[in-house]
This record gives sequence, C-alpha cells and structure tokens, in this order.
Amino acid sequence: MNIVVVDTAHIAGEADFPMLDIPKYGWQQFPALTGNELAERCWRSDVIVAAHAPIDRAVIDKAFKLALIVAAGDDYSHIDRAAAAERGITVCHIPGADPADATQSERLCAQVIDTIAAYLRGAPINVVGA
Repeated sequence: MNIVVVDTAHIAGEADFPMLDIPKYGWQQFPALTGNELAERCWRSDVIVAAHAPIDRAVIDKAFKLALIVAAGDDYSHIDRAAAAERGITVCHIPGADPADATQSERLCAQVIDTIAAYLRGAPINVVGA
C-alpha cells in the first residue's frame, strides 16, 4: 500500500502522522505539490491525503491504484468528488478540523490515520458524497 500526503505545508504546526497499524506500507510526504507534480507523485498511490492541493480529474485518472482520498480537514472542496465517484474511489474528510490551526495539528494527523485504518477495515468513516 502506498500513501502520499501532498501538501504538509498547509497543515499548521508539525505534520507528524502516527504509524499506521498495518504490516507493510509506503508513506511519502511533500510540503507542496502542484499541477503535473501531483499526478507524477501520486500515480502509484492507493491513498492520497490533501489539506488544500486540488485533487482533480487529471490526478485521479493517472493514479491507477487509487482507492481512498482523505481531505486533511473539514473542507473537501479541493477534491473532484465526481471524478472519484466515477472510479469508485472513497473520499473522506476530517470534520471539525482546520489544518490552518496549529493547535489542532496533532489531532488532525491522528484522525487522518484513523480514517485510513477504518477504510482498510472495510468500515470507512466521514465519507463525503459526489
């Protein structure tokens, strides 16, 4: 499983994600990716985590293994939910969390991990519709 966080610069404070409790996975974090960089870094990803970066149809279409997109915060308007729905990709968010608030950083990162873990258990949480 490959997980990529595409914009940790948009998470105030320290973007320190806890370990995911699964046997094997790859984790990449980038301060900021834009345009073609997003598609190039995400093409092998099973999970994309984005606080603000636009996860549009071009990124979704190129990411052939993509199964889950997590909006790192309450806002998920930067994700093309229609394109995700067409591919059967689950989109979740972290309700009540503001990535721009440094006091929420630790909770936000923990909830991102909880959201990925719940999806892997087959019981996704905080799912948003198309």
